[in-house]
Amino acid sequence: MCGRFILGDGTWANYHTDLSILWGTTSRISYNIKPTEPIDIVWRDLGRLATGTARWWFVPHWFKNAASEWKATTFNARIETAHDKPVFRAAWRNGRCLVPATGYYEWTGTRGNKKPWFIAPKQNLPVFFFAGLFARDADGQPSCAILTRAADPALEDLHPRMPVMLGSDELMPWLETGETDAATIETLGTSWRGQFDRRPVRPFKLADEGPELIEPAEFDL
Repeated sequence: MCGRFILGDGTWANYHTDLSILWGTTSRISYNIKPTEPIDIVWRDLGRLATGTARWWFVPHWFKNAASEWKATTFNARIETAHDKPVFRAAWRNGRCLVPATGYYEWTGTRGNKKPWFIAPKQNLPVFFFAGLFARDADGQPSCAILTRAADPALEDLHPRMPVMLGSDELMPWLETGETDAATIETLGTSWRGQFDRRPVRPFKLADEGPELIEPAEFDL
């Protein structure tokens, strides 16, 4: 899960108090962001917040071939195991990042008849942040993964997994702490418990784009 999400047109200065030093507007607005595409990330660099883009499909730093040759499915990383997996272990310690988003999609139904849902936490701010991991290849090009965890009870009928969506008080601790912490693994991203907007939207194609993708639709559940 978390194979598609969106980023709307708020400015980073309005997102969260802790990130108010960030400059400018988001570099890319999309209602259909897909794995392998460049996405915005925030990380700590020598004690300061930095922003940039990374390819959304994690490639570990020790892989020396072209990113396109990395075949493992690593655009998501399970929070329960990422700290211990060779692919993500170094990034868990030294490559934590935030991924701004406005919402994400999940699909239900049978093969060939999948129906999309749009999901977002209930809040007054224009954007929230996924917890992510990133690494740089031998040429310095970054790639990243979004962490996932077991779905909140309010969403588990849509999918058994969900992205780790951080609350405001979790943003800086996630970036600053690199140790394996059982409490972090257990609780990170659970502060939104039960507080989600979810609505069915019209089926759309891989290349479709625009705000109409998140307009409410009706279909038989």
